[in-house]
Parts: sequence; C-alpha cells; structure tokens
Amino acid sequence: MLSFLLRRLNLLLITALILTIIAFATDRIVSVNSETVINSNGYIKQYFAYLWQIMNGDLGYSSVDNQSLLDRGLIFFASTLELCFTALIFSSIIAVPLGLLAGLFRNTRLDYAIMTIAIMGLALPVFWVGVMAVLLPSVWGQVLPVDGNLSLIYEVPVVTGFLLIDTLMVTEQYELFAFIDRVAHLILPALVLSFFLITEIVRLTRHSMTMVMRSNYIQAAYAKGFSRTKIVFAHALKNALPPIIPQLRLQLSTIISFAMTIEIVFNLNGIGKWLFISLKTGDYLVLPAGILIISGFILSFSIFIEILMVVISPLRRGSLYADK
Repeated sequence: MLSFLLRRLNLLLITALILTIIAFATDRIVSVNSETVINSNGYIKQYFAYLWQIMNGDLGYSSVDNQSLLDRGLIFFASTLELCFTALIFSSIIAVPLGLLAGLFRNTRLDYAIMTIAIMGLALPVFWVGVMAVLLPSVWGQVLPVDGNLSLIYEVPVVTGFLLIDTLMVTEQYELFAFIDRVAHLILPALVLSFFLITEIVRLTRHSMTMVMRSNYIQAAYAKGFSRTKIVFAHALKNALPPIIPQLRLQLSTIISFAMTIEIVFNLNGIGKWLFISLKTGDYLVLPAGILIISGFILSFSIFIEILMVVISPLRRGSLYADK
C-alpha cells in the first residue's frame, strides 16, 4: 500500500511539474513585457521564481481589474463544478437503470434500443444541443431560465462559490426563493451536459453488469435455486456499480470541457465564460491561471479516486499484492 501511495505521489509531482512548465511558458508568451524580463533574468531563474509564486498561492493579478486570478478562478470554477455535479445526478438517475437493463437483457431488442438512444446522444454536438435548448423555450413559452446563474433580483454574497450553498445562507432575506431560482437556472444546462454523461454511464453500467452476471458466484446462486430478482438486487447490483466510478473519472476532463462550452451558450458565470470573456477583452494572464486550476483539479481528483477505490475495494487491494 505504501509503495502504491509513493508511486501515485511521484505521478502527481511529475505531472504537476509539467503543468507548471506549460503554465510558465504560456505566461511568458502572453506577458506584455516578456521579452525584457527574459533577457534580464533568463528562463530558468524566471521559472523557479514563478514556481515559488505558485507555491505561495499567487497566480498573478488581472490586467483589467487587478483582482487575484486564483481567487476569481476558484469562484468561477466552483460554479463549473456545480454544473458538472448536477448533470452527474441527472444522468445517473436516467442512465444507471438503463445500463442495468441493457446488461441484464444483453443482445435483445431492449438492449439494442437503449444503446441506440445512448449513441444518438453522444453523436449530437453539445454546443448544438445547448443552442437548441436555448431556442426551444422561446417556441414553447418561457418555462425554464436560459440565461445566467441567478435572477438579478437576488443579491447573494459569495461565500463558497457554490451558489446552491450560498443561496441557502440568505434564507432569512429570501427564504428558499433564491435557492429555487438557482436550481431552475441549473436544470436546462445540466440536462444538456447530461447527454454526454448518459451515454458513458449507460455503456459502463451495461459492461459492468454483463461481467458480473457472467461471474462464477452468480452462476452458483442460480444453481442454488435463487430467483433472478434476488440475485440481481442482493448480489449483482452491489458488485456492478462500484467499478463504474474509477472508469468515469477518465471522462472528467471531457465533462469539464463540455461544461465550459455550455457556460458560454447559457451565459453562465463559470470558468469557461470567464476565460472566454477575459481573452476576448485582452486579459491574457487568465490563461495560465485557468490551466493550473483546471488541470490541477483533474489530476488531484483522479488520484484521490484511485486511492479511495484501493481503500474500499478488496479486489483493488488484492491487485496491489498480485503485482508483486
């Protein structure tokens, strides 16, 4: 276990070093006075100064409003994560039952129908689905908000950056109306983002359920005369769902990139819109800060999930000793 943790720590440090080099190169390119700085100090000395600056939590300041890029970036990224988490809930509610059915009735008409619908969802470009979702309420009548994170009538101070939490902190002023308004603003963009997630979760759940149903202990349960319903709910489900988690983490970067696209379409104040508006207005220093925030989160979260699965999964722990 200790050797596994050390390997993952080495991976984290090496990847983080590469990310800082990329961010440093980007920062030098977009800096207005980069040529003067490079000639006076040199690349290596500048890089170590930049690395020390990052270690102290300083990603620089905006050239437009002189605000801390780290503070602003984390606030906007919290909004992006909130969108991703909401989409994950929606997609799990829809996709997990469909994937289980497809796995239980593999190579049947039901399986083909489910997978056809799932693949169609993957084939549709996420930005096109977002544009259609924005246009449809104007055709059917205004049902759900399609612009912004929150209605302008609510003034919610930023505490955590997660508006679902921050709106609950102003219940004395707005009761639950601000929270409900935030949920309403999240529904449509989260549903659009869940199109991609549904396909991935259906595919992973279907494969996992198929492998479990073919395992020896399931065949032994059938031989003992257990009913199919009892086998599925008592044995198969609890073993089919956990393997999906480490597989889904591989799609994290794609999920975040899609969420950033959806933010631009729905005018959501997330890190995607922040980067888009900042680059459009010439505030290029946000680019290296955005690279470090997004990449750092993806890397840290992936390693955390991998370590967590080793801790809670006996099969993963057994594989560590099998490697030896």
